[in-house]
Amino acid sequence: MRAAALSFFAACVVGALPPPPAFHLPGDVVPGKYTVELNIDPRRDAFTGSMQIEVNILKPASVIWLNGKNLIPESTASVVNGSAHMDAAVQVVNDEFIAISLPGSYTGRSTISLRYRGILDDKAVVGAYRRQVEGEWYVYTTFTPIEARRVFPCFDELRLKAPWEISIRTPRGEKAFSNGRETTETDEPDGTKLIRFAATAPLPTELVAFAVGPFDVYQARSLGETPMRVITPKGHGAEGKAAAEAAVNLLPKLEAYTGIPYPFGKLDHLALADAGFAAVENPGLIVYLAKELLIAPGTENRENTRAVRFLEAHEMGHQWFGDMVTQADWNDVWLSEAFATWISEKMMDQEEAAGRTHLSAIATRERIMGVDASPKTHPVRADVNSREESLSIYNRIAYDKGSSVLLMLEGWLGEEKFRDALRSYLRDHRFANASTRDLGDELKRATGTDTAPVLHSFLDVTGIPQVRGQIQCDRSNRLILRQTGAAAIPVCYRGDGVSQTCELMDGPSREVALSSCPSWIYLNSGGTGYYRVAWDAKPLAALPIEKLTPAERLTLAYDLRARKTAAARLVLARLQSDEQPEIAETARDALK
Repeated sequence: MRAAALSFFAACVVGALPPPPAFHLPGDVVPGKYTVELNIDPRRDAFTGSMQIEVNILKPASVIWLNGKNLIPESTASVVNGSAHMDAAVQVVNDEFIAISLPGSYTGRSTISLRYRGILDDKAVVGAYRRQVEGEWYVYTTFTPIEARRVFPCFDELRLKAPWEISIRTPRGEKAFSNGRETTETDEPDGTKLIRFAATAPLPTELVAFAVGPFDVYQARSLGETPMRVITPKGHGAEGKAAAEAAVNLLPKLEAYTGIPYPFGKLDHLALADAGFAAVENPGLIVYLAKELLIAPGTENRENTRAVRFLEAHEMGHQWFGDMVTQADWNDVWLSEAFATWISEKMMDQEEAAGRTHLSAIATRERIMGVDASPKTHPVRADVNSREESLSIYNRIAYDKGSSVLLMLEGWLGEEKFRDALRSYLRDHRFANASTRDLGDELKRATGTDTAPVLHSFLDVTGIPQVRGQIQCDRSNRLILRQTGAAAIPVCYRGDGVSQTCELMDGPSREVALSSCPSWIYLNSGGTGYYRVAWDAKPLAALPIEKLTPAERLTLAYDLRARKTAAARLVLARLQSDEQPEIAETARDALK
């Protein structure tokens, strides 16, 4: 009788549902904490879950919208709001949302409890999926960007961060891992065991992760209070040695630069049999394609171990940029991916001779300039308002043009001031969200310089600015700068008797007084600017190549390759015998 009454009640409520959100959740209900228990057997193609979501209803609501995809929830949920305990109808809507329909309008802190079933797909690489490796079954997860909803009814939005407390029930022969440290493991009478994990710091749903299977574990040396492990398929534990050594090498460098100890307790690196990305930066449980992370004993060499360190530097950099401080919306994904790309280059530069600083970053910039000058380009920042648009969130423009903009800001503002501003940015938004505007505000407070016009010019506008310079020493000594292609561009230059000076050009030309009449001037000091220098024959002929840094010579080679003039070819002919192989190779290719 009660079941029939509930079904009638649910039907009435469902009929009264308002239209679902178009894409983004409305924001009038925010999560406070998720407590989840999952039942997972890697040999089976489905799982069950139960969860409690603590929420705060900010304004009167009779329907709570959650994200959910390919989940089958029970028809009712239990909701507690103060002293009120109620059953609420649950309905899947549009294959992206789950509606929790309350019997009245409520506000304030509430707890939603519900049960559901989901799929463990053996073909997909999103949500929770499974793969067979050498006869053994494993379950992995990839939730970025909007796929946590395939495993949890949740608020699948970057801005709605909350702690997660996860428990996994699985057959006793399996191991399970998640973002938090394992706290207890209890055998149960039915041949399963329940593994509980510590509650996490506030996380966006896309960075929640778990894995279940007969994994091997390579234990890395712990640093301070941060245990580190490499988790591999069964029988492959020894292949995690290089990855473990890389993690031990990188962590103190990242802590030193950010000024903040690693913020997520433990740090596991897990090898995936299959995935849609080379790696995903889930805090405490970074996942990588096995072929990118593992190296068979006896096959280690300089190239493959460096590649592992480079990849780990990117994903470990995310632990601060993207995980601890998360972009507030998808249009600012560059705050995660560009920072991780930029800081990984910085970490790898520490392995190079001092003169080789920025060479790898400049090569990355040149590659993305090729895209930015093509019809395929698009702004670094772009709104995402549909599942289709979410598929293109992770793109090389966001990673590489974004990181090149950071390199330019660092060269313009000064390395120490830039670092101090980033430390403030991380501290002020710890375990919260941030926007491009927030970053600009931190840079202004730390340096006294308003970077907002530059951020807009390079993040919201496509294309590559072009800069020209002319020294005039007739009536007075001065440098005439001209630029096209940007509303605001920091141009840094140095020359004969002229130390590095940076000018913010917010118009097509600027005249700069000089204390002397230099015999030469180089218009991208340090090689950090995201622009082309259009060299005329006379200033190019006066340029003393031997007085330029390797970063400046590589930037010059790229600029001249784009010019293809007779004067450019003369300088390229000299650069093809440069002691730095990247410069010589670029010059030779340009002369072909």
